[in-house]
Amino acid sequence: MKQEKRTILLVDDEPKVLASLSSLLESLGYRTLKTLDPNEALAAIENQPVDLVLLDLVMPSLDGIEVLKRIMAKGLSLPVVMLSGHGTIAKAVEATKIGAFDFLEKPVEIDKIRITIENALTKYRLEKEKQSLLAHALEKYLMVGVSPAMAEIFELIDRAASTDSKVLVTGESGTGKELVARAIHLRSQRAAGPFIAVNCAAIPEDLIESELFGHEKGAFTGATERKLGQFELAHRGTLFLDEITDMSHRLQAKMLRAIETEEIQRIGGKETIKIDLRIIGATNRDIKEAVRDKLFREDLYYRLSVIKIHIPPLRERKEDIPVLVNHFLKIYCEERKRPLLRFHPAAMEALVSYSWPGNVRELKNLTEKIVVLAPKDTVSREEVEFFLKEASLNGHIFLNPENPTGLNEVRSKVEREVILAKLLANDWDYEKTAKELAVSRATLFNKLKKYGIRRSRG
Repeated sequence: MKQEKRTILLVDDEPKVLASLSSLLESLGYRTLKTLDPNEALAAIENQPVDLVLLDLVMPSLDGIEVLKRIMAKGLSLPVVMLSGHGTIAKAVEATKIGAFDFLEKPVEIDKIRITIENALTKYRLEKEKQSLLAHALEKYLMVGVSPAMAEIFELIDRAASTDSKVLVTGESGTGKELVARAIHLRSQRAAGPFIAVNCAAIPEDLIESELFGHEKGAFTGATERKLGQFELAHRGTLFLDEITDMSHRLQAKMLRAIETEEIQRIGGKETIKIDLRIIGATNRDIKEAVRDKLFREDLYYRLSVIKIHIPPLRERKEDIPVLVNHFLKIYCEERKRPLLRFHPAAMEALVSYSWPGNVRELKNLTEKIVVLAPKDTVSREEVEFFLKEASLNGHIFLNPENPTGLNEVRSKVEREVILAKLLANDWDYEKTAKELAVSRATLFNKLKKYGIRRSRG
């Protein structure tokens, strides 16, 4: 496939210079636009696709610096290379401070202009790709909600993103603490850097120090090579430490020192390593209670909680449920390449009425399951209730020691769910359902009566 030529706009008040530069650049494979008038150049940038501007520094009608300022003011991701004559080097340097990519001295050397233009186009192409990736990430990790609580959280996210302060995020499991951390990262000046998430509760105590701070070869049995820790790997980015209250006191002390000195040492190492990162901590516990109980260091708590964000459980912000459901539906229907599902009002009412012990994570998982398994494009209340009961069955109802359940009751509940699942899958075709269950229609109807299963209008 033939690559489209890149377009370079030449702006100079000397016709001979324009003609010479145009000929040179076209020989290098570029398309050129030429103008003697800086105002025409500004109009061309707005009305035509331009990939780079070669701009003379000194022109009688409008100074090159002023033209550069106007280009920058338009907010265009457009590289500008200044052309400077004898005695204008100081002004050319000033132009690079304003936003010019570089400057070239007249008469221009062929190799110099070729390399400068290639470097400028490459840099701005990579910048556009980075912005595209960030935009995709922002969409992927988009947080939605219409409740007053979420409005306050959005405001705190923006406030946190505009600073480099440490943040503490609290809330029950599944409320979206990591999502908040990612949103802060992606909106901050560190967005181009790495985002590294570490669940402190999921890593054994004898391994977490090495995971965070790294180790040198031979530091302990099994350390066969040097390993960089997450503090180093998150350089110029964000380190998200989930369940920080599960850290041992010794590790808390080491982390406090790293925060205060902005440097670390690998296990078994003598070298002091400077770190440049933002730390966002999170916990599902009452951290103030953990401080009172001497489980978490008070000084570390104050270091981490410069900005505090608490995410209420989903049951306390039920107005967010329809918005979240529609958001997840859009994502999963696109992924599965199926038409956008809709929920019958009675089905949505069932979702809103549910207590959501697993919070947003549970709602997200349920929505994905419905997208995969729902036979029709309109989801009924029965289907929602079935999936909710199935989630409870798999999760906590029968395995909860505080709610002992007899074997017969368990058997009845399982039988009810199996029958309902078959009916939903077969769109309430009783003949087909009875056949698949290997029972007669009469037996099936007796079971429906026994378990109170009936087809509702929603």
